Amino acid sequence: MKKKIVAAVLGCVMMLSAGCTKSNILKPEGQAQPDFSIVTDVELEWNQINDDLVDFYEDSDEYPGLLNFNYAHKDEEKMIQAQLFVDDTVNGKKAASYASDMIKYLNDCIAVQNNSLALSSNDSYGGFFDDYGFTIQVIPEATKDDESTWLVDMTVAAGEHTSIVPLEGAAE
Repeated sequence: MKKKIVAAVLGCVMMLSAGCTKSNILKPEGQAQPDFSIVTDVELEWNQINDDLVDFYEDSDEYPGLLNFNYAHKDEEKMIQAQLFVDDTVNGKKAASYASDMIKYLNDCIAVQNNSLALSSNDSYGGFFDDYGFTIQVIPEATKDDESTWLVDMTVAAGEHTSIVPLEGAAE
């Protein structure tokens, strides 16, 4: 019996001495401090931006009649070229709204990667478009080869936040 008591006491002593002798859980040593500085020379990950756009528009019920879209960035020219393809239920006013929303959402996807850029607002396409211009076209899919049926075909220079408007004669 004495051996069992000695063995139990020895076991308890070993278990207690095997634990941490110095607690650094509440105040860890050498804790890294977060860096909140704004980085302005961010290289954009365009594949991620494209994935974000596709994810947003793919299952969106907010844009009835929007069939497809594409865009290209031309960094040397500091231009974005975007096209939205719609069905015949989309009128000129709705097409202009879809185009404006796409440009703003593109800016916001970019601003997620580069937090030095302003997000879009009701009055602005956002900080990315202070440095980049864009061309936006909204094209009926059924008549895409006939430019006279296009609903929006507009170029906005960098830094301008001109409202996107339908082409004259585009169905209201």
